Amino acid sequence: MLIAASALLILFAWFAGPRRFVEAVLLTRSALDPVFNLTKVGGLEDMGVGAAVNLAVLVVAAACVMTRPRVSPAPTLVLWLPLLLVCLVSSRFAPDPGAAIRLMMLLATHAAFCLLAFYFVRDLADLRRFLLLIVAGSIAPTLYAGLQLAMGWAEFGEDGTRVYSSFPHPNIYAFYLMTILAVVLTLLAGRSFALAPRLRRALILYVPVLLGLILLTKTRSAWAGAGLILLTHGLLFDRRTLLYFLGLPVALLAVPEFAERLADLQQGNTMDAYEKLNSYAFRMLLWQGAMTWFWERPLFGWGLSSFGQYVAQFFPLPLENDTIDSHSVYVQFLFETGVIGFLAYLWLYARALALIGKLIVRGERWAWMIVAMTAGYLSMAYSDNMLYYLVPTWYMWFVLGGACAVLGQRRAVRRRRPVALPA
Repeated sequence: MLIAASALLILFAWFAGPRRFVEAVLLTRSALDPVFNLTKVGGLEDMGVGAAVNLAVLVVAAACVMTRPRVSPAPTLVLWLPLLLVCLVSSRFAPDPGAAIRLMMLLATHAAFCLLAFYFVRDLADLRRFLLLIVAGSIAPTLYAGLQLAMGWAEFGEDGTRVYSSFPHPNIYAFYLMTILAVVLTLLAGRSFALAPRLRRALILYVPVLLGLILLTKTRSAWAGAGLILLTHGLLFDRRTLLYFLGLPVALLAVPEFAERLADLQQGNTMDAYEKLNSYAFRMLLWQGAMTWFWERPLFGWGLSSFGQYVAQFFPLPLENDTIDSHSVYVQFLFETGVIGFLAYLWLYARALALIGKLIVRGERWAWMIVAMTAGYLSMAYSDNMLYYLVPTWYMWFVLGGACAVLGQRRAVRRRRPVALPA
């Protein structure tokens, strides 16, 4: 299944062109998880059509590097190569090399989408086209989320109603919605995107829909990230955006489950029993146990994708199947790759934000929304398994790469501009 599907996708990219392939992925991938789940073979999670898409993305990115020498991959390599090299070395002493390689390939697809943006975003018009394509791709998941709510399909275990649309978990859908919100507000913030009046009105009307769905995911970290994005847009571009904050008390009163979700953090902070721990207290206990092991191997860690292998040995409470993910990107990198991997991960985002900052200095104020989107991601990474949130991270890194590509084009134009000689 994997080989056949990968071959078909690569043939599609060959005949339609890599740009059309990327556009097709951006337009459709957010809605396809339920379909791809039907293609998984024999319980092997990574052997369905979804894995074939991942492989095709890597092949298309490599083909672009080999066949388009005019575009340098150096900006992406500077960002991603340190982290990928650390992960490659770390996978060699991982307790489960197969799981380590799968995680590394997952990170490689994130880097691939950043790289592909440099090949296909040549100016603001291209960036505008891709941003609108990403927003268009969110329509199907939004409609499916509405269907879930209308049909009562949004029940999610003990948490009650938590909308998750076409995604495996409400937290993943929440990050996706947060990314789409940032993209919509980026388009509205940039006058240089020259949106038609009807399109602008449609995007403005889409914002409350996205906010409502973010609330209905009941993902507290996404609430905070969305609040940061709204605050940035309201303070820097349109004060009317701040009016959405006035609707928060109304939402808490109208839907008591929202208030209960916040009140949960005030209860269950003692370790009397697992059932009595709230989710954040559970995470804190998990992280404390992981840090005791971290200090035994602080430089290089215990090996990539090793957290789930060792967690039962340092976590004091019983776990289902004796394993659980770290629920924190920062704790995971410290535990699995040590300080070196953690610094490589911080370098990735510090360098990207520095490039976006240069874009802002050059007068592209809409890039502040990209900064807010990235800050929202990093805040969610504190308490969620963001490394495994594949699809939304693809969109985020394509947007980040596209913004950096615009900066690169501006620099190239300035270098080519002739210097006027004195008369």
